[in-house]
Amino acid sequence: MMRIIVVTAFVLTTNFGAAGQQVDSMPSFEVASLKPEPPHADQSGNYGCFGGPGTGAPTRYRCSRASVGAMILQAYGIKLYQFPTYSALAPTEYTVDARVPAGATPEQVKLMLRSLLAERFKLAAHFEKKEMPVYQLTVAQGGARIRVSAPVDPGAPRPPNVPDSQVAKDGDGFPMIDPPPGSARMLRANGQIRMVGRSTPLNSLVNYLNNQLDRPLIDATGLTAKYDFTVTFASDSVKEGSALLTTAAPGEAPAPAGGRTIFAALERDLGLKLEKTKSMIDVFVIDHVEKTPTPD
Repeated sequence: MMRIIVVTAFVLTTNFGAAGQQVDSMPSFEVASLKPEPPHADQSGNYGCFGGPGTGAPTRYRCSRASVGAMILQAYGIKLYQFPTYSALAPTEYTVDARVPAGATPEQVKLMLRSLLAERFKLAAHFEKKEMPVYQLTVAQGGARIRVSAPVDPGAPRPPNVPDSQVAKDGDGFPMIDPPPGSARMLRANGQIRMVGRSTPLNSLVNYLNNQLDRPLIDATGLTAKYDFTVTFASDSVKEGSALLTTAAPGEAPAPAGGRTIFAALERDLGLKLEKTKSMIDVFVIDHVEKTPTPD
C-alpha cells in the first residue's frame, strides 16, 4: 500500500527575546500534569503537542510522547536547525495534560509551555547569532509559476474518503488525490516524491524541505498568499531525514534514471530556485536544564 502523509500548514511567530524572560512574568497553565512515558518499541501513533485556542479543545493542551526538546521546539516556535543540542534532550518522552485559561491566545499558550519547562525542568536558555550554510529559496528568473488559490467556500462539503486501494493512479503511479483546503500531501511512488498543496501557504513546502535538505532553508520569495501547487522529484535527491520517507513501499521500483532533483523540480514546476549561501541564524542555546522534572 502506498504511504500517504498529510501535513497541515501552520505558521509560528517567534519572539526570540522571550528566552530569557523571568518565569513569574509569563502566564501559566491553570493546572498541568507532566509524567514520563515508558519506552515505546512501536514508533507509530500520535506524538507531539495538541489542542488549545483555535482547536476543538480550546481549554485543554496536551503533549503525547514529547521529549523536552520537542516541547522546546513548540514553546519557542523554532526550527530543528536552530537547536543543535536537540538530540541530547530527545531520549526521554513525557505526557503533558494542561488546562488553558478561557480566552487565552495561541501565543500565550506557548508562553505557558515555556513557564512549565522553566518550572519543572529549570530550563534557562538564550539565543545567539551564528553564521551557517543555508539554502535560500527565491523566485527563479522568469517568475513564479505557483498558482494563487481561489477563495475556499467554508461551507462546501468535503469529498468522500476513498480507500487507497480504490484511488485511481496517474501515469507516474501516484494516486490522483485532491488534498483538503489548507493542507498538503506527500506521496511516494516508483522512486519519486510528489508534494501536492491546496490553498496552503508556501511554508508547508518550506517546512517539509527544512526536514529533508542537508542545510537550513530560508524563504526569501516574498510569496505570502495561499497557493495550489504540485512538485515531483526523485526521492534520492534530498537527504530524506524522515524515516517515513526512507521506507520504500512493497514492490516499489528503484528511482528512474534521469529523475529530476528537488532543485530542478522546484524551478520547472513552481518557478522557484534553491541557492546555496550563508546566513546569520538565531540558535537556541541551553544554559541549564534538569534531566528529571520536579514532581506534580
